[in-house]
Order: sequence, then structure tokens, then C-alpha cells
Amino acid sequence: MTEEKMQYKRPASLAEALLLKQEFGDHAKFLFGGDFQPKLEENLEVLIDLQDSGLDEVEWNENGLRVGGLTTLKSLEENLGLADFGEALSIEFGLNVRNSLSLSNFLAHTNGRSPVLCCLLALGAKVLELNQPNLVSLFDYVTSNRQNRPVIEMQLPAQNQLAFDSVGRSPKDLPIVCVAVGSANDGEINVAVGGTVEIKPGFKMLNLDDDGQDGIIALLAGAEDEWASAEYRQEVGGVLLSRTLQKLHLQAGNQEAK
Repeated sequence: MTEEKMQYKRPASLAEALLLKQEFGDHAKFLFGGDFQPKLEENLEVLIDLQDSGLDEVEWNENGLRVGGLTTLKSLEENLGLADFGEALSIEFGLNVRNSLSLSNFLAHTNGRSPVLCCLLALGAKVLELNQPNLVSLFDYVTSNRQNRPVIEMQLPAQNQLAFDSVGRSPKDLPIVCVAVGSANDGEINVAVGGTVEIKPGFKMLNLDDDGQDGIIALLAGAEDEWASAEYRQEVGGVLLSRTLQKLHLQAGNQEAK
């Protein structure tokens, strides 16, 4: 089917979109907002644009922040209001991409080199896939086969603070190593690490008195590629973890002072 003959549908709800997909089956494709890797299969006859389906809504509720899959990364940054998330986002993407790329399409293609993914993992994100009843951890989603499994919603629990730091060849390059730490209301600290294509699982710390050095060394053991040796990543990762924990401690102190 040529692009000239392809039908374009823009349903007013997700339920209507699902009915269209059921009607046209494999000959229909959902459009989940801005994408930097668009691809049209040869047998497509219908494009179903989800812009009007309500999947770009962002709201705070008793569980934290609920983010629709069509939300742009820039809108996510603005609603989170976390300076270090904005820093990670600016390292990875220019302004045009930040203003257009949807959360769903970002998550479909991201890998362990992403500083944005590193921050979301530290924030303890969970995601809801299309046609699935339950939320799953973001780590479980991004380390599975994501083909044809778009995210329609992300949940971020209420967080106190986020701290992020990275080292790259230059300030504009993707990090060789990056570390993000997020503090939860229960006092636990999530540590996430990025810089390799493989997505690392991260680990938890019970309080700021733990330096986490053993955890970061274990996590980056064998993390060697054309960018850096595992030993280099372990050494730098330990320094970055110390910096981010210090930053988190300062943020917690400033919050208490308010």
C-alpha cells in the first residue's frame, strides 16, 4: 500500500483507537507521538494517530506522578521539576527532540547509555503497556523484548529528591559513566548506573550513611567496551556515587530548612 492510498485515523479516545486496530489488524499501526526512529511496514493501510486519545496527560495523585505515554520529554521535565533530570535530558537530546519526542517512543528505543533512563530508574518508575492490566517496573520493561509493546502510562512514586552526575568525552557526549540516586519517602535510596549499552539493574541503599561503594564496584564489574574499561568505570562510578550522595544530602538539608 502506497503512502498516497494510506488511511489516516485520529480517534478521540483510546477505546476508539483499539476498535480501529481490531478492525484493521496487522494492516494498522498506532502513532505514539513524536519519534526519532519512525518506520512504516510495507503492508500498512491505516495509521491510527493517538494524539487526541488523552495519553498526553500528566497529573499528580496520591501515588505520585502519572505520565501519559504521549507526553513529551520536555513536558515530563517541567512536571517533575527536578533540576538534575533536566541536566540529564539536555545531555542526551537537543531542544527540538526534547520538545517532540514522546515518552513511549523514547522507552521503546532507549538503552543503558541513556542518562534520562538512568534518572527514571533511580526514581523507581513503573510503566503500563498497551492491553496489559498491571504496572511493571521500568527495569523489567526495558530489559525485555519491547517490540510492539508500547507504553501508555508511567507512574513515578512521590520522591523527595534526585541527584545525577556523569563523565563523558565532552559535556555534549553521552556519558561513559553516569550515576543517579533518588530518595523515596520511606528513606530508601535507589542507585542507578548508565554508560554501557547493557542496562544495569541498580541497587538500593537504606540510608545516606551507607557509601554504596561495594555496590557500585559489583555493578560495574565486567562493564568493558570500546568506550572504557571496567576498572575505569568502577573508579569513576565510585566518585560519581559519592558526589550524588553528597548532593542528595544537601538537597535533603535544604528541604528540611524550608
